[in-house]
Amino acid sequence: MRRRTWIALAVAGVLVAVPVCGELLARSVIQGRIEEAAARALGGEIDIDLAARPALLQLGDKHLPFVGVDGDHVRLGRVPDAELHARLDDVRFTDGDPDAATVGSARATVLIPVSAVAQMGGNLGGMPVTEVRTDPRADTLTLVLGRAGIGSVTLRPRIRDGRIETTIASADIMGRPAPDRMIDRIGDSLTRQDEHRDYPLGLEATSVEVEADGIHLRFASGGPSVLHRPERP
Repeated sequence: MRRRTWIALAVAGVLVAVPVCGELLARSVIQGRIEEAAARALGGEIDIDLAARPALLQLGDKHLPFVGVDGDHVRLGRVPDAELHARLDDVRFTDGDPDAATVGSARATVLIPVSAVAQMGGNLGGMPVTEVRTDPRADTLTLVLGRAGIGSVTLRPRIRDGRIETTIASADIMGRPAPDRMIDRIGDSLTRQDEHRDYPLGLEATSVEVEADGIHLRFASGGPSVLHRPERP
C-alpha cells in the first residue's frame, strides 16, 4: 500500500513538474530571442518583460500580448548612450517571415544624458563641445565650445511633425554675439543631424523636455507596424 502511495505521489509530481518546466523553458526561449535581437540592434544592457499569459500559449499561437523592453547604455541612431523604456502591444509573429512580426501599437520613453549630448555635439562651428549645461526652466541646453570655453551655443529642442528638431536660441564668442556666418554653419550642422531620422515602428515624438540629467523624450505609434529582426553581422 505504501509502495503504491509513493508511486502515485511520484507520478503526480512528474505531471506537475512537466508543465512547470515547459512553461519556464518557453518563457526563456521567447525572452532569449527578443533579447538577442534587441541587443544586436541597440547594444547595451537589455531586459525583456512579458505578459503574465502562459508562455506556452504565447508560443503556440505566436501572439504576445505585450513586450516590455528596458535598456541602459543603448545606441539609438546618433545617440551613443541612452536609456530606453518601451512597450510593444499585440505582437504577432508572421507565418511567411520567421524574422518578422507585426506590432499593434508601441510607446517609448528615452533619456539622452548630458554626457551623450556632448558626444553628439562633436564640433560645432569648428570647435569641440567641452561641456553641456541644462536649464530646465527655459527648456534649453548650452553647449560650451573650445578648451577655454571661448564660445557657447544655446539650443532648444522641439517637436515638429512628430520629429525632434533643434533650434539655436543664441550663440556667442568671447562673450559677444557670434557672427552670422558661424551661426549659419552651426545651424547647417544641426539640420544635417536632424534630417533623415526615421523612427522605428511608426513612432512619433509626443513630448520633449530638458531636465537636469539630460533630454527626456516620449514617443508613441498611431497604429500597427512591422518589426523585422536584424540580420546577424
